[in-house]
Amino acid sequence: MLLQPVTGLVLVALLNPAIAAPLDVIAMGSKHNVYLVTCTRTNALDCPLPPLICATQTAAAKSYSAVAYYPNGPITSSKSTPNQIVTVSEPPQPWEGTTHTVKLTIVGDFAANIDAGANTLPQGQLAGTAKLADEDFVCFTDGVTKFSFDKSLGIEKHSCTADYWCPSIAV
Repeated sequence: MLLQPVTGLVLVALLNPAIAAPLDVIAMGSKHNVYLVTCTRTNALDCPLPPLICATQTAAAKSYSAVAYYPNGPITSSKSTPNQIVTVSEPPQPWEGTTHTVKLTIVGDFAANIDAGANTLPQGQLAGTAKLADEDFVCFTDGVTKFSFDKSLGIEKHSCTADYWCPSIAV
């Protein structure tokens, strides 16, 4: 008797690829994506020494927390630049256990609620929720996705690592 319900669940999972597919494959279809990131900004003008020596100095680097918005799909390479990036705090503050809000001028108000202790979860685990204007997002632990971009005629270099990835749950 117990075998019949279990067999039914296995058949449903095999016949319905959306259920059987890993979560990241399903979420990759989301068009709107927000990343909660920690970035490091270096400015060639901050260091008076030759660039090769300055590149090895961490004292000139400044870290900050930011929200990066990708309206046309998730990050596909380290050279994928966000449509908009907004600093949340400098120096960076933990995302966990508090609500962080910023205004994305292109889309509207953004609020992220990452669960306390989410930073201890393995990559890809559900960590919280977010809202951008009227659109709902779910957030997953990341820690490995990286991207970089230049500003101010290439003088300012920003290197970012996604702490959390938040794809939209809108279809």
